[in-house]
Amino acid sequence: MTEPPLTIAILHPGRMGAALATVLTAPERRLLCCLEGRSEATRQRAHDGGLISVPMRQLANEADIALSIVEPAVAYPVAMDLVTAGFHGLLIEANAIRPQALRAIADRVHAGGGQVVDASIMGPPPARNLPQPTRLYLSGPTSGVDVATTLFTAQELRTTVLGEDLGQASALKLAHSTVHKAGRALALLGHALAQEHGLSSELAEEMSRWSHPASNPEQFPSVASRSWRWGDELREAAEELHDSGLPSELVVHAAALFDLLADFKGASPTSEEIFNALNRHGPDMDSVG
Repeated sequence: MTEPPLTIAILHPGRMGAALATVLTAPERRLLCCLEGRSEATRQRAHDGGLISVPMRQLANEADIALSIVEPAVAYPVAMDLVTAGFHGLLIEANAIRPQALRAIADRVHAGGGQVVDASIMGPPPARNLPQPTRLYLSGPTSGVDVATTLFTAQELRTTVLGEDLGQASALKLAHSTVHKAGRALALLGHALAQEHGLSSELAEEMSRWSHPASNPEQFPSVASRSWRWGDELREAAEELHDSGLPSELVVHAAALFDLLADFKGASPTSEEIFNALNRHGPDMDSVG
């Protein structure tokens, strides 16, 4: 007897969701989505990706697996719509949300008879012409993770299993966002300030000489030992940003962070000691600026 096709729901086919739908396409799989209230661009992506649009209740009842890739603010409501509609399959929750939010979703899905795998996606939507594959990190119960890894075997993806704890993949995504997205914000500010003086190209050339600090955590002790003078330097930068009409809050907070490490002047602290110093920042740090 022929096995019925595996039914996978994509919530929702934005650029990333549509690209993942493409790499998930196979003769033995059926791909669903729900386009109620979605934009024309989303509808076109779904059509191009071969997704079948059905009402949410039908999607929830027919899908063996649901892959959620939506804006963080709507991750919980989208999951609740799915559960309320009767979903009891495997939800691969691939949104940039806090581990606490991920576990809240998992509790509701489990109560409805389903299962959750925590996932985080690093890099652009998968495509064959990219210089390196898009990275997919998974964590959660072994049975669910094993199912997820059998889905994502395309050469456009590199899948890594982190462990069995729900929330590990989400935590990694937020740590990456802290470095990557906040780093982009600081790069924008730095170039805006440099351009005030016609020096953006010189700044770009200077920064090209350095690798990203987050890729070299072994240098953190050296950073901590010099941080006693970096706070004042950044406060000067913050004042210049402010006087130029540019946002200065990020740099003010960065200066305050280095102040927390000032006691390591001339020392060689371990990474654990550095992180403990940051963890003891207290409530005042959150109100800096």
